[in-house]
Amino acid sequence: MKISRRKFISGTSAGVAGVCSLGYSPLNLAMSDVRVNDDISPGAFNYGVASGDPRQDRVILWTHFQPDVVMPVTVHWQVALDENMTDVVSSGTFVTHASRDYTVKVDVTGLSPATTYFYQFRVDNVTSPTGRTRTAPEGDIDQARFAVVSCSSYAHGYFNVYRALAGRDDLDAILHLGDYLYEYAQDAYGEASLRGERGLAPAHEIVSLSDYRRRHALYKLDDDLQAVHRRHPFITVWDDHEFANDAWLNGAENHDDSEGDWQTRMAAAKKAYFEWMPIRENFDDSITRTLSYGNLVDLLMLDTRIEGRVVQPAGSDKQAEAKDSNRTLLGFEQEAWLYTKLQNSTARWKLLGQQVMMAQRYFIDLPDHFGGGASLWLDSWDGYAANRDRLLATIRDNRIDNVVVLTGDVHTSFASDLSDNPYDTDHYNRHSGEGSLAVEFVTPSVTSPGFPPVIAETGAATIMAGSPHIKYAELRQHGFMLVTCTPEMAQSDWYYVPQILTPSAAYHHGRSYRTQAGANRLQSVEQPLS
Repeated sequence: MKISRRKFISGTSAGVAGVCSLGYSPLNLAMSDVRVNDDISPGAFNYGVASGDPRQDRVILWTHFQPDVVMPVTVHWQVALDENMTDVVSSGTFVTHASRDYTVKVDVTGLSPATTYFYQFRVDNVTSPTGRTRTAPEGDIDQARFAVVSCSSYAHGYFNVYRALAGRDDLDAILHLGDYLYEYAQDAYGEASLRGERGLAPAHEIVSLSDYRRRHALYKLDDDLQAVHRRHPFITVWDDHEFANDAWLNGAENHDDSEGDWQTRMAAAKKAYFEWMPIRENFDDSITRTLSYGNLVDLLMLDTRIEGRVVQPAGSDKQAEAKDSNRTLLGFEQEAWLYTKLQNSTARWKLLGQQVMMAQRYFIDLPDHFGGGASLWLDSWDGYAANRDRLLATIRDNRIDNVVVLTGDVHTSFASDLSDNPYDTDHYNRHSGEGSLAVEFVTPSVTSPGFPPVIAETGAATIMAGSPHIKYAELRQHGFMLVTCTPEMAQSDWYYVPQILTPSAAYHHGRSYRTQAGANRLQSVEQPLS
């Protein structure tokens, strides 16, 4: 029997029960039922406010208004330089309606670089909470700092990571690298002890447009998620669980014929995502984009999930299949886009915000009940080795320095050198790092479970002993990364929350690694930068 990644990483959480399969509900333009608990009031901004995709002169502002009746609603918005909203610099209106689930998204232009703004929405005499955002800088800058998060399963615990980040004032933006929400049914994936406090809406697996909208709405009701959105702009990409587990272009591990047509389900998930997230929409529904922070950072946001990914290897000779040159994780169009961007970038640092782990993990030979095979997750770049080889060859052949890969997905923390063959001493020296072409920082999960505690510590030691390029592995704790770039270096500081079963704002420093400009390899540092 095939064991999914979800079952492997569920650890000691609630057992995997049967997933409720639903018949397909077609895309519809009627207002979805997002009133998931008694806190939802008509004529109110129940889901808070958010901002995202900051550029030097613009930023996306988002909210949702719950109408009394199904009819178009005119929402007034304004942007000010002060929290009291007296020094207004921009304002306007946005008409929302049932066809977009009464969400509001405004791309406010004409702003100044590197400036903190405050924003608010209004319908008649009802006003939203006040949000804070910040535009990107231009020109020469000394520093850019991002918090990096991923994998936030509502049913597994409280969003204490978001609470911690809401209390910080030193962030340019928060990068969410996917699995912002999860598609599973109430009893399929979660912490049993929290079922009464962190129950899902809808309770069944989400399949239709209405389902995906309701699940997004549930997440946006969380106090800590609302708080962090109010305080910081987000830069987001989706991963598989915004659709279904182990999704790819033409299907998913957690999708079968009883749930309808995959392309229709994927379209529903995309539509809900663009409605409910503060992301700038491209004409082709792509999430691939570049955001620049002066001449210090080019942030290249990628889609390693559904834009062009072929199905992950599943045959008897999976490693040989992974090396097939016809296989791609990005899709050949996105590959070409990325290589052009890397070659043409004049920024000091090229940060790749993407979903799945790039560093090789071939050494692992786990028993079948842990996934089996010589690679732990062929859902990652290990399953698309030829695509990874092409990317690393582009970096090597064009002598592109200062590439830093930022990754989520695996519910664990890693710091790795990136070499085309780190297991061959002719290609990579584990002591000096010679042969490394770039580095990768992997963020832990917000709440989604990592390895069971009983094997997490020994598993991390085994990983680092067997893989010379993996310098840091932490397989259990929840938290976030702070990634700071200066002209001299890029550093990741890992922070962890003590627990997620009760609300808390506590967190502590775990480890820190950096790469010096031009070195393209990691070094351990004792102290975080903040």
